[in-house]
Amino acid sequence: MNIYKIFKSNNIILGIETSFNDTACAILKGNKVLSNIIYVQNHNKFCGVKPNIAYDLHLNNIYNIVNKAIKKSNINIYDINAISYTIGPGLIGSLMIGENFSKSLSLSLKIPIIDVNHIHAHLFSIYIYNEYNKYPKFPYICISISGGHSKIFIIKNFFNIVEVGKTLDESLGRVYDKIAVLLKYNYINGPNIIEKKSKLGKFNYKLPIPKINGFNFSFSGLLTKIKNIILKNKYNENNLCRSFQETIYIILKNKIKYSIKKLKIRNIVITGGVFSNNFLKKKLKKNSIKNNYNLFYNKNKNLLKDNGAMIALIGQIKYYYKLYNKYNHISNSKLDINKL
Repeated sequence: MNIYKIFKSNNIILGIETSFNDTACAILKGNKVLSNIIYVQNHNKFCGVKPNIAYDLHLNNIYNIVNKAIKKSNINIYDINAISYTIGPGLIGSLMIGENFSKSLSLSLKIPIIDVNHIHAHLFSIYIYNEYNKYPKFPYICISISGGHSKIFIIKNFFNIVEVGKTLDESLGRVYDKIAVLLKYNYINGPNIIEKKSKLGKFNYKLPIPKINGFNFSFSGLLTKIKNIILKNKYNENNLCRSFQETIYIILKNKIKYSIKKLKIRNIVITGGVFSNNFLKKKLKKNSIKNNYNLFYNKNKNLLKDNGAMIALIGQIKYYYKLYNKYNHISNSKLDINKL
């Protein structure tokens, strides 16, 4: 599979992402981003995403977001070769907005429609062009950590993916969000505030390291411990944030060490919104140098989080192999990684 031949093509793909609470659209030429527009919904007053509100906001904003992406890319709408969109997993109402809009646009332009697995897109977002990027060679281990999932995969090629580990309870992104709410931080920027506070603190809280064998994660015990500390109302905020961050680093470091030992693969890719955390990046980068493994991640934070560019990238690959879908494909909120 000549990935560079695919990414140097002149094909133009539009990608739409509406799996959760961000309305996103991007346009790629090869693997180069011509535009990448993301509308971040505000669910602060609910301290979490309300599916019915997310549905309404996607419905109200998708036309404008797609229109902005087309205008910013400086292309004619008829230059687009195919439309790609997220078919799952995610919130079913949110997914349906992206699905229906994409199908309508595909029919009106008389171009192919391509459905994309959201997790599949995260796993290969490292291949979106970025002047700072180095692309991993197959096979590699991918750790995807976001609000919707925390999983470990072996990536053999674009269509040969094996899930070897997952969280047994909370996703890491949800843990960050819940701790931010407990600390009364802004819901949208809560994880960023935790990171900023941690820089001012010391690692002096002994927090539990889950004793989970194999490739799986567990974060519920850590979350419960921090919740109990906060509820006692006798804690140093900066120190608690630092101790939490350091504990997450140790958990990730241990899983990487175990994965390399068991799988004999030294190329590690980390993706997902959680890894926009600079503290974790710096710590794991130092760890990779110390322990002689290759760490890859996209240095553009907007390409780590949910975005239309990663959807367009998978669309680009599927378009190359003529893997179009029929219009009777429907959104699936629990879509498995084996459904590509």
